[in-house]
Amino acid sequence: MWSPHVLGSNKVALVMQWPMDEEIDENKRRLWAQRMDRWNKALMEVANLKGNDVNGRFETEFIEEIVKDIYRRLHVPLRSVRTLFIGIDYSINFITTWLKDGSSHTADILTIYGIGGIGKTSLAKHVYGLYCREFHASSYIEDITRKCDGKFNGLLDLQEQLCNDISKTSSIKVHDVSIYTTKIENALARKRVFLVLDDVSTLVQLDALLGSKGFHPGSKIIITTKDRWLTTSCALFKTNIKPKHGMHLLRGLAGIASQQLLCSHAFMCNQPMAGYEEVSDKLVKYCEGHPLALEVLGKSLHNRDVAYWEGCVEGLKKEISSPINNVLKMSFDSLPSKNDKDLFKHIACFFVGIDRDVTDTILEACDINTRSGITNLIDRCLLSILLVFLLE
Repeated sequence: MWSPHVLGSNKVALVMQWPMDEEIDENKRRLWAQRMDRWNKALMEVANLKGNDVNGRFETEFIEEIVKDIYRRLHVPLRSVRTLFIGIDYSINFITTWLKDGSSHTADILTIYGIGGIGKTSLAKHVYGLYCREFHASSYIEDITRKCDGKFNGLLDLQEQLCNDISKTSSIKVHDVSIYTTKIENALARKRVFLVLDDVSTLVQLDALLGSKGFHPGSKIIITTKDRWLTTSCALFKTNIKPKHGMHLLRGLAGIASQQLLCSHAFMCNQPMAGYEEVSDKLVKYCEGHPLALEVLGKSLHNRDVAYWEGCVEGLKKEISSPINNVLKMSFDSLPSKNDKDLFKHIACFFVGIDRDVTDTILEACDINTRSGITNLIDRCLLSILLVFLLE
């Protein structure tokens, strides 16, 4: 810095006055000490981060989870892995209208239900990506059932993620589900939030992630599940603060939409290539509008000749453990008891289109419980009962 310096009796000049070397060294040492302290704290924080175990999964799936987590932490809207939303425009518009309707008569919770692989996750993820920024806080908890099954801290990890998303404050990790539930309840009461709870399968999961205290006005919660009974049976609906609840059944695609989805993955266009029309119709009929089955088949048949397609059709009729059958078995495997599984197989093989009273009488005589079993099958969209009116 510059400072006046007296020359002789009446002469003044400006000379540069530099700080002493000791002062420079002290400033440098202090800055370096502060920097080193920050580095030490950062390294300790990184070292204490909990890692994730691949657990025999494909590396691509594991990397995809990491990318999704980074998107979530950066608060960047998620985009669905499946960018093709053929045939579900109605569902997207329905949920969009529900989200944007702020009236007091609108449901706070929307349950999207349907059989496994029907597109519930992709639909909810797409809508979440579009509208999550329009709320004070938002959280997308994906694949809840798989993350809880067989993992000791699975539910605690999901609660921690939800707490961090909606409270935006770092807190000491706890190891008690009930404590996390209280934290979640307090956060939900303070903010207008948008939550998506994907693939819920038990009341324990719902009670731990929603609590029983209700939500801030204007909050919206989407629950995807294979079992429509779950939502209205959770702790939240057993209190005096029963939230408004809506349900949306996601059905299979119509014939034209099924053809378009299959062809979009197999031919990268919306209609079959010349010579493939008949065999593609067979595959569409086999999948019966199931989006994930159509996608898996379409990708597996990309760049294959017609003979290969015909062989695939024949193989699907004989192969019990094919990828398509595994997709279609997801809802069956989620049934809660052996009785319900046996009931489903008996009805599928012998009683389709048969009067319900006749079916009940025969199966009850075979020691199969149809009273609760049929209800469980209907709740999981594995069975539907048609009312037939006879006009005399």
